[in-house]
Amino acid sequence: MDWMLLLLIAASHLASAFLAATIARQKARNSRSWFVAGLLFGLLGLIGAAGIPDRHQIVFLRHLAEAQGYRNRRGSGGKAGQSQR
Repeated sequence: MDWMLLLLIAASHLASAFLAATIARQKARNSRSWFVAGLLFGLLGLIGAAGIPDRHQIVFLRHLAEAQGYRNRRGSGGKAGQSQR
C-alpha cells in the first residue's frame, strides 16, 4: 500500500510540474524553473505559476501608458545608467 501512495504522490507532482511549466510558458516566464518548482512543491508550485503576472500584459500596459504621456516621476524602471527625461 505504501508504494501505491508514493506512486500517486509522484504522479501528482509530475502533473503539477507539467502544468506549471505550461502556464509559465504562456505568461512568457522561464518554464524550466517553474517545472522544477512544480516537481518539488506539487500543488504549491502550480499555484505559484498561476499567480505570477503575465509579462505580455505588463509590456502592453507600459506601452499604453507611455503613449498617453505617462512619465515616471521617481526614476524607477528602465535599465541602470539610463537617465529619465
